[in-house]
Amino acid sequence: MSGAKNLKEAEVWIDRGDEFVKNEVFDKAVECYTRAIEINPRASFAYFKRGNVLATLNSYKNAITDYNNAILLNDNFSFAYFKRGSVFMSINQFQAAVDDFSKAILLNPDFSFAHYKRGYCQMKLKNNAAALADFEIAIEQNPSYMLAFLNRANVYFSMKDYDKAIEDYTRAIHLDPQQDHALLSRGLAYGNLKKYKEALSDYTRAIGLNPESLLAHNYRGLIHSKMKKFEEAIQDFNKVIAINPDAPDAYNNRGIAHFSLKMYNEAVEDYTKAIQFNNHSASLYFNRANCHYYLKNFVEAIVDFDKALEMEPNLYSAYFGRANCQIYLNQTKEAIKDFTKAIGINQKFFQAYIGRGNAYMKMKFNKKALEDFSLAIEIRPDSALGYMNRGIAYRTEGKNEAAARDFNQFLKLTPANSSNALQIKQWLRKNNLPIDA
Repeated sequence: MSGAKNLKEAEVWIDRGDEFVKNEVFDKAVECYTRAIEINPRASFAYFKRGNVLATLNSYKNAITDYNNAILLNDNFSFAYFKRGSVFMSINQFQAAVDDFSKAILLNPDFSFAHYKRGYCQMKLKNNAAALADFEIAIEQNPSYMLAFLNRANVYFSMKDYDKAIEDYTRAIHLDPQQDHALLSRGLAYGNLKKYKEALSDYTRAIGLNPESLLAHNYRGLIHSKMKKFEEAIQDFNKVIAINPDAPDAYNNRGIAHFSLKMYNEAVEDYTKAIQFNNHSASLYFNRANCHYYLKNFVEAIVDFDKALEMEPNLYSAYFGRANCQIYLNQTKEAIKDFTKAIGINQKFFQAYIGRGNAYMKMKFNKKALEDFSLAIEIRPDSALGYMNRGIAYRTEGKNEAAARDFNQFLKLTPANSSNALQIKQWLRKNNLPIDA
């Protein structure tokens, strides 16, 4: 068979393969392109097209081999570099993909899709400046390129430039109003800027597009919680759990909402369910411990604080919580040890100084209590609590003038009609001490 006939017959098999591709009969298409290659081993298009089918079938290694051969036969084959880069991108070999997209762009500078994909890979490689440059070019070449706006927004988001991210998400949404991913991402950006009403609107729009969106309901629930709309938050977390009963974060988030509503039994149930899915989370045990504390289940609370501290020994708030339980159980010495551990980890822990000071007062160690209350005041001189407790300690020591100074400072920092304020004023009057507030 002559060379011309070989070329013509190879082209016939390539055409047959193309027809099979149109009809999505991919195995037959591969057979046709393989036959073309057997007839004409230099048919770069046959390698290229077979590579495309193999990539569609996720046979990435064989696809790369075919693209290699296509490029070997024609090193100016821009689209072959692009397609091989796309395969590298699919298997997360982003640097190899960048190299191929760069070659494709060198051969065809107006290749907007190559700029976009190279930008995407640079984003994955955290080369933000390079990613932004490529998305900018892709947008210049194609101002309606929704994905370029969307992913440029993602880069700005990763850089915490939320205002610019919102601008690009808005452009992406304008180009494709059904783009729920852009709505979710813009909602996150608004949330990070504490623009909760705007975030809520975006999540609600996303739910309108996809009522079964687990992410949209979860994000909206979190925003409702930040806005202290805990009943609405619980409704969203209920929906998340209905969609996916095995979502531990949803139980934790609902537990936080229940806790905020002082529905401690319900919160305990939620945290217990979350722990069933993830029993290695210190925060879950810590959260459940706090519920037990408010339910006055102090022993159960201590067990959970112990568990949290096993997992996270520097969780100073767990030492503080356990100490408060020990106070109620009259385990004052143990409480002082835990308050001290909490302070050792966080020397600015105001509440721990107050707690330890009160524990010292309970043990009649008034001088130590005064030291702790004074340290608490140094940390937070604008807090009434420190002055009230130090005033009580001074009064216990019989130092009424010093107590009066602290009580007057307390009165300046607390509502005039509070029960503590009224009691302190009564004591000051009874002892003929001045009331400055």
